[in-house]
Amino acid sequence: MTGTRAILIALVVGFWPALGSGADAGVDRGIDAGTDAAVPDVAPPPPSIPADRLPTLSLSVAPKEAAVGELIQWNLKVKRRSGDRVHVLSGASFSGLEVHSKEVQQIGTDGEWVEEIFSIKLIGFEPGQVEVGAQKLTVVDEQGRVAELTTDGATVEIKSLIANEPEPELKPDTGPGEAVIEKNYTLLWILGILAGVGLVALLTLIARKLWAMRKPKPGPPPPPPRPAEEIALEKLTALKESTLLDEGQVKVFHIRLSETIREYVGNRYGFDSLELSTEELVVELRNRKIAALMFDSIIEFLNETDLVKFAKLIPTLDESRGLLRQGFAVVEHTTPQPAVTTTAPTKDEDAAPTKGADDA
Repeated sequence: MTGTRAILIALVVGFWPALGSGADAGVDRGIDAGTDAAVPDVAPPPPSIPADRLPTLSLSVAPKEAAVGELIQWNLKVKRRSGDRVHVLSGASFSGLEVHSKEVQQIGTDGEWVEEIFSIKLIGFEPGQVEVGAQKLTVVDEQGRVAELTTDGATVEIKSLIANEPEPELKPDTGPGEAVIEKNYTLLWILGILAGVGLVALLTLIARKLWAMRKPKPGPPPPPPRPAEEIALEKLTALKESTLLDEGQVKVFHIRLSETIREYVGNRYGFDSLELSTEELVVELRNRKIAALMFDSIIEFLNETDLVKFAKLIPTLDESRGLLRQGFAVVEHTTPQPAVTTTAPTKDEDAAPTKGADDA
């Protein structure tokens, strides 16, 4: 058993160098074979900006405690070389805060160094603690060298407006409060009503004027009626100057004479007398309370003319002319006489006879 072990050890020791040389030969062959293959070109990384030329950063976040909807100011003060450029990455994230506005402002220069502030206004709408993470900046110097910087982080507490009240309620009204402007249209209503009334009045005046223009203008007023005695005397005079009696037209003469007196009596006493018979005319005259003498004279005249008109009585020329004179008398005696006004004698008139008598 011991001899067998010795033989195996000897065999291993004898073959181990050969195995090692064969492995090395395979590796060499592989590297040599690979030397003929094309090796791709890889661009070397851009040179970095030396540390003494890197900008310095100073971050401030205020306020650290803000209510929901209140603005939070994120200000990053950067001091850089005048020829360098600093960029805040466009995809910067501020966790649970939303960006309200951004602004970059240069605040001063000191030789080769320039100071500027990157201002970002943030708003929080969810109450709680918000971790404002570190933001990355890219720096490019005049030689095109690039470097990347990282700002510090910050913690902001967003408080609810009603966080201190378990059951929030509105505060009681302890003062006049804000003035509430109520729209009052009373004045407008009054002005509108007045304008409407004025418009209606104006339209009414225009309509009346147009209507008056459409209507024909009234003519001059008729002349006053002629007096009854004037008409009667005119007709009696015409009858007196006519030649009816000379021509033998006695009946026509008496008919016209009768109608003239009948018309006069009706006009004088205010009734329609031409269509009345003699009896009806007598009744109307009685109702007018005419003087008895004049009443009898009119009745006698009408009876005389009726005899010629209806009884075919033919009077003589003298009788006809006498009847005509009687008609003139009826008109003259029934015509109202103008009132005579008497004036009292003056002192001079009273004194004159006395003076004359004294002279006598």
